[in-house]
This record gives sequence, C-alpha cells and structure tokens, in this order.
Amino acid sequence: MSKSFVKITPEQAHYYKPILNGDVSKAIAYTLTPSNEPGYEGWEDVTYYQDSPFAQDGSLTPTEFVYVLVNSSCPGMVKIGMTVRNVETRAKEISGATGVPTPWVPIYSFKCFNSYKLEQELHAHLDAVRVSDNREMFYMKSIDAIRIVEQLGEKYSVPNLNS
Repeated sequence: MSKSFVKITPEQAHYYKPILNGDVSKAIAYTLTPSNEPGYEGWEDVTYYQDSPFAQDGSLTPTEFVYVLVNSSCPGMVKIGMTVRNVETRAKEISGATGVPTPWVPIYSFKCFNSYKLEQELHAHLDAVRVSDNREMFYMKSIDAIRIVEQLGEKYSVPNLNS
C-alpha cells in the first residue's frame, strides 16, 4: 500500500513543519517550487511536510508538551520528558511505578509542536549531566532546566502559545 500526500501551495506550506532530513515517513503534504539549482532550470523541487500546528480555520491544533518534573526523593535532579496529553496526568503515571518512593511534581510545561524532536535535542544537549543513558533524569537545578527548555524550544513554539 503506497502512502498518498496532499499537495499544498507554497503559501500554505508556511503553516506546516518541513521535513529536512529526508525521512518522509511522517509526511502528510508536499509542495512543488521551481528549482534554483544550476542545470535544473525548468525542474521543480519537492518539499515534504509534517503536520501543522494550525487547523484549516487558523486555530491551533492540540499541542504537545515538554515538561520538567522534580521529586523530593531525588534532590538535585530533574526529569525532562514529553507528552501529547496532560502533564499532570503524565506525572501521576510516572509516580505510580512501584519503585518511585515519592511523587514526581510538574514544575514547568512547555507547549510546542514536535515535542519528540525537542525532547531528543534536550537530552543530547544535557548528556553530560544525564543520570543514566536510558533515563530522562539530569543532575541540574530546575531553574536551569526550564531555561534550557525555553532556549532550545523556541523553534518548536508557535508565537503566543506559551504566553
């Protein structure tokens, strides 16, 4: 079964997330633009796009979150993760594990699109202070974690989404 894409105009493309790494598995749309490549005059470039943070009527689609959690049993550490659901609900799920002595408390949530990609970038950026390779916990102050989420998250934010 082949995947079909919706053709959008270059103007509509402004409201979609371009796929720049060549992985079109998440693509839902494409646009054609005249090629600027020397020797390819008359050809068209194809750009693929992922979902848009906007609905057709211009309203925002449901948002995703990158969150910072703290736990009194883990002083000096934060947990940075992502969810496409309510952050408080996610914190309760994480806290429900039998090995968690006290609950994780959400202290910050960042509304964004492509939370998975932002989470990956954050984890790579913070690798030097990561507790363990297979954990989303980091040795750092919560205020520093919040600043880094905001800094790296800027490109995943829709204007006024976090206001």
